[in-house]
Order: sequence, then C-alpha cells, then structure tokens
Amino acid sequence: MSDTRIATRIAEIRAREQAATPGHWGTHYDGNGTYTIEAQPRLIPGVGTTHEGVIATLHGQHSDAQTYHDAAFAAYAREDVRFLLDRVAELEEALATTRQTTPQP
Repeated sequence: MSDTRIATRIAEIRAREQAATPGHWGTHYDGNGTYTIEAQPRLIPGVGTTHEGVIATLHGQHSDAQTYHDAAFAAYAREDVRFLLDRVAELEEALATTRQTTPQP
C-alpha cells in the first residue's frame, strides 16, 4: 500500500474516531444474552446506574461467551483506536526525524 493510501486510510479512521460518541464506553448485561454498549456509564450512590446514551445493542444467547467478547471489544474500541492512532503518529514522527538525521548512502 502506498504512503498516500496509508495516510488517507489513517485520516479516515481518525475522522471516524473523532465523530464517534465521546467519553468512556462500557457494557451492561441484562442476564439474558443481551449486552448494551453505553456512553459514559456510571453509578450514582442512592440512584443507581446511569449513562449518556446507548451506542449499540448486541444480542446473543444466555452465557454466550462470544457476545461478551464482542461487546467488550466494541466498548474498548473507543479508547483503543485513539491510543493506536496516537501511537502511529508518534512512530511516524520518530521515523521522519530518524530519516532527517541519518545520512543517506
């Protein structure tokens, strides 16, 4: 893949990441195989759990490990994608610096 296509792909991924619902995402399990991915879930003492909206709902079977893993993957993706994009940017910057300071044969 060419450098231009890679840069375009990374820019597209960054745009999707920035357009997604902000903040921490978490999961809620209903006990019957359905996981809800929620924006900014939290516990308020004396009130119970609350969140800033539903991101997605995944339906599986009761005790379905695959649905659990899928929900966890989706919930962590919000923070994981940002981390990976930032890491790619750091490595690209380091590579550019190395290329500038390394004599070419």
